[in-house]
Formats: sequence, C-alpha cells, structure tokens
Amino acid sequence: MPGNAEFEAVVIDGCPYDGYLTVPVIELEMAVFDTWNDDYLRRSACRYYGSPYTDDLVIAGHNYKSGFGKLKKLAPGDEVFFTDMNGKVTRYVVEVIEVLDGTAVEEMITSDWDLSLYTCTYGGKSRLTVRCRKD
Repeated sequence: MPGNAEFEAVVIDGCPYDGYLTVPVIELEMAVFDTWNDDYLRRSACRYYGSPYTDDLVIAGHNYKSGFGKLKKLAPGDEVFFTDMNGKVTRYVVEVIEVLDGTAVEEMITSDWDLSLYTCTYGGKSRLTVRCRKD
C-alpha cells in the first residue's frame, strides 16, 4: 500500500472512512472521512487531498471546540498521528502554523508539507493551517 496515492476506504454505516487522526497534546481524536462534503464536515474531519503514502495529505475540519477548533493550541514540535483503516500509523511533527487566505486552495494542496490540517478561522475568511513533517 505505501507508495500509492490512493488507499482504500472502509465503509461503515454507509460512510467511507480513511482512518483517524490523533493529536495527544490537545486531546483530539477524530475519524477521517475519505472525502469531504458539508454533511461529513459537520460530523468529523475529512480528507481534502492526497495520502499519507505520497506525503501530501490534507485534512479539513470545522473549527468546533471539540474538533479542529483546538488546532490553534498546537505548537512546533507537537505530535500528530494518522492511523489508516489497516492500523498503519504515520507519525508527524508540527513545524509551522500559518493563516492562509480562504481562496488559497492551490497553496494548500501543492505545498511541500507531508501533512496539512486546516480549519476556518472565526468569520470564515481565512484558514488556520497546521503544517507537519513525517517523523
């Protein structure tokens, strides 16, 4: 499986999941849907682009207090883990936290970062973005 851009989602109760995200320092653990849409984003995090196997994974989530709203508390050096549906764990380390314009889609998906986590800022015009490297 490593080296493939895509990985197989597992369908549970009619919804496709890629795995789950764990961020110990902010006590965050969230399922990651295989695709994003408004319904899925209301419930959990969603894969927006890429894969952990091609080092270009982008995961989006709403800024709810119980979810990606906690991302603003992260700092460089914090650990982030993505566990796929086969149990393979990929460890990342936070390197940069930045705010991107809400229309900066190309900048989000064509970056050199192994993992990007993002959520809307309050007001929705910008994206709080956490950039990570594989460890």
